[in-house]
Parts: sequence; C-alpha cells; structure tokens
Amino acid sequence: MNKVLIIAVLALVSIGVNAQNVDFGVTAGYLNVRASVKVEDVSVSGSDSGFFVGFIAEFGAGDKFKVQPELVYANVNHSGALFLPVLGKIYLSDKFNLQVGPQFVFSLEESIPDFSSFELDFVGGIGVDVTDKLFVEARYSIQLNNSYTGSQDVTVKGNYLTVGIGRKF
Repeated sequence: MNKVLIIAVLALVSIGVNAQNVDFGVTAGYLNVRASVKVEDVSVSGSDSGFFVGFIAEFGAGDKFKVQPELVYANVNHSGALFLPVLGKIYLSDKFNLQVGPQFVFSLEESIPDFSSFELDFVGGIGVDVTDKLFVEARYSIQLNNSYTGSQDVTVKGNYLTVGIGRKF
C-alpha cells in the first residue's frame, strides 16, 4: 500500500513539472457512504457518514476544460481509504463547472478473505469557484466493480456522496 501511495504522489508531482498552468491545493469535507449487499434476490443497504481531506492538482487545458487529479484520505467509522479521482472539469461559465471521471479507491484496512481492497468508481459532480483560490464541490460516485471476489452469487458495492470546500495555493 505504501508503494501505491508513493507512486501516486510522484505521478501527481511529475505531471505538474511538465504542465504550464498548474494550481495545487487542499480539499476537505463531508462524506456519505451507501453500501449495498445483494445475495440472490435479497438486497440490503445502509449508509454512514464521515469526512475526507486531501491534496489536488488542477491542470489548465484552456479556459473551458481542466483536469484535476487528487489524493484524498477518507474516513468513515474509523475505517480509512485512499481516493484517487482523476476528473475532467468542464467550465460552463467562469465559475461553474461539471466534473466527470474515474476514481480509484484503496482500502487502508486489513484485507478480508473474498473481498477486494480496490474499487473502481465513476464520478460525476459540480463545482463553483467562489474566488480564484476558494472552491466548493459536490460529487456522487458509483462503484463499477464488485467488492466480493468469492465464488458465491453475492454483489457488494458502495456509492459515495461528497460535499467539500477547497483552497488553491
């Protein structure tokens, strides 16, 4: 897991070295997780809340499109995970943007047999640049892969709602 973290940080920094228009910053906020388990015809779901905090890099690719990779620590009920979203930001105006892209999630908890510690999500969201440095964002992500890797007919997935604030340096 430490190798993944080191590689992610190095990738984030090395991309910034080659980019001409890059802003770095921090983000934090509210996180709600909704988990669902489906066994044959029976489904059970529940949700819980926590927080997230992390680092962002925003790469300009013109006035209307930017790419924003992030390295985020998320915590719900004392269980931690690393979120690595790579989002395209489409600006509809000077301040308002739509966000879409993949998110890679790595559990920081001890592995459980028949369960993956990795998930792949699709993220959609909105953002508002309040000032040149301050922004607010709301996102929803849908898990694409099944966390259960065993031989039974079981599906385990999670979806995330995040609402946060951030500051660019």
